[in-house]
Amino acid sequence: MDTIISVPFLDDDNVRSLIYSKAEEFRSIGRSSKETLFKELVFCILAANTSASMSLRMQEAIGDGFLYMSRDELRNALKTNKYRFYNVRSDFIVRSRSIIDELPEIVKSSDHEGSRDYLVENVYGVGYKEASHFLRNVGIFDFAILDKHIMKWMSQYYPVKKNSSRKNYLYNEEIFRGLSASLGVEPGILDLFIWYSETGTVIK
Repeated sequence: MDTIISVPFLDDDNVRSLIYSKAEEFRSIGRSSKETLFKELVFCILAANTSASMSLRMQEAIGDGFLYMSRDELRNALKTNKYRFYNVRSDFIVRSRSIIDELPEIVKSSDHEGSRDYLVENVYGVGYKEASHFLRNVGIFDFAILDKHIMKWMSQYYPVKKNSSRKNYLYNEEIFRGLSASLGVEPGILDLFIWYSETGTVIK
């Protein structure tokens, strides 16, 4: 990659401590029960086109309800907690419960690309961004989450493609991976540094 970028905070000891502490938290989630893994997947489904803070609020408000509530109960819970896409996301979550038993093996697999493809193909409401988000949040740092903050940052330096098709997502991801390699930082970790530089915080 011809363009070499100096990422803010990459050499800041305090920020590095914050981010690598968060990375260890993610690894811990990856060693958790299948129910905890599913709730993390739900977090990523809910975060799409909203925000990580909103999704975290739903996760805290509904908790284990994501595992057993009926579609109508979940819809009403999301609506009561002022989540915008309460109809479609409640449907996605209930329909995706069939994958709960598979999640530990998906997370343990050494074929991370295959795991991501499997999630995209088999979980309702999950595309490449959401699948990457889930895998990063369970301690697999092969993937960045190319959300609006990361794309805004990248567009300052690289000719990114803004359409969110699979082809364009993977094109942008290759640019990000090249940058990660040039800096010697895993994509999922570099993502956190850039997210921090854009937002001033690290959620998940």
